Amino acid sequence: MIIIFDVDGVLIDVTKSYHYSIYDTVRYFSSEKPREELLDIKFSFNINNDWDASIAGILYAETGLSLQEFKKVFSPYSQSLEDMYRFGEHHGIKLPLYKQLVEVFEDFYHKHREKEEMIFPHDVLERMRKKSDILGVITGRPFNDLDYTFKKFDLYRYFDYIITEDDIPKPDLRKPSSYPLELFFEKVDFDNPVFYIGDTKADQKMVENFNKKENKNVRFILYQNEHNRDLNADYKIKAPDEICEVLNSYDYAQD
Repeated sequence: MIIIFDVDGVLIDVTKSYHYSIYDTVRYFSSEKPREELLDIKFSFNINNDWDASIAGILYAETGLSLQEFKKVFSPYSQSLEDMYRFGEHHGIKLPLYKQLVEVFEDFYHKHREKEEMIFPHDVLERMRKKSDILGVITGRPFNDLDYTFKKFDLYRYFDYIITEDDIPKPDLRKPSSYPLELFFEKVDFDNPVFYIGDTKADQKMVENFNKKENKNVRFILYQNEHNRDLNADYKIKAPDEICEVLNSYDYAQD
């Protein structure tokens, strides 16, 4: 059994770290907007990368439009970083260089990261470690961010293989591209059953795209929250303990 985790919103609660860093970054480069509205944009358009969500937030602040008006005009440009910059050009908005934005965002994140908390407790992870042949991670976090958090919470001992933002050569190969899963299975032989635990549409689409491209059957487990209840999944859980029930009830005859 192979089990792969997303990190933000699944292993780790980032509502007081990354979410606040989006707010601070938008305020740094533009003007202050309510954090709830910036998160509305992130989740409405399924912007998985928080650097990109900050770019979207800056565009929102700079247009001067209401939230609903902005979402309407921004929608066609919301699915790639390249399109977001094109939106800025079309509306006369000078966006910061992406590298500069990343540096500012990471500075803010380093101030907030102490407020992160674990979602999956150690006792559940220990049970999953014993039950699985391989435990892995595929995350959009850069390695340095992951390294800090994994050392802080002593998480490295559970995981065999980790894919981070640093392993992805260009933005269009991030989730929801199948590339992160393809990269993972360059390191690990595919062996059913395989489960991926995520919380976003990008996670769900990555699994779907991989299964279609590789003719595999990675099963998607959705860790539910207020923003993702309508997502399709093979299994849905609302609390970490429920993962053990899913794995224990899995019928191996399905393979």
